[in-house]
Amino acid sequence: MEFKEALKKLESSKEYKEFSKKNKACYLSYAFIMIDESVKEEWQIGYYNPKDDKVSTFAINEKITQNPEAEIFKDDKKVLKLELADVKITLEKALDIAEKTQKEKYSPHTPFKKIIILQKLEIGQVWNITYVTNTFKTLNMKIDSSSGKVLKDELIDFFKIEK
Repeated sequence: MEFKEALKKLESSKEYKEFSKKNKACYLSYAFIMIDESVKEEWQIGYYNPKDDKVSTFAINEKITQNPEAEIFKDDKKVLKLELADVKITLEKALDIAEKTQKEKYSPHTPFKKIIILQKLEIGQVWNITYVTNTFKTLNMKIDSSSGKVLKDELIDFFKIEK
């Protein structure tokens, strides 16, 4: 399921409608999905509440489930609002771009798990794609959600074994 399809399903649900009535200050802040053969794919879509600096997350699959409001992982920077008009690149297209980047620049590092977050960062609104690879490294790519341009890519050691 593509992000916009999952968002539409969420926004038409009674769970979301009840939430939005009670939480008018909240705004769409991220969408998350993990692609792994051992895990059933489900979108998690989060809404940030600036009043209490917490996020409410909905899991979207056959049913809509609202998770309890939670603390957020951030530094002192503001949680930015996702702009739907700037999501012109689908998840499928973003994954194609990521795969091409991986094969061209990081071919020995084959992914077995993909973690994807659609979010707005200081560098722009991005598909933040992390591959966990067979070489115990993570490959992180930030792909502009509007243009499809790879804004940043880096390979990071999963473990650093010191002698």
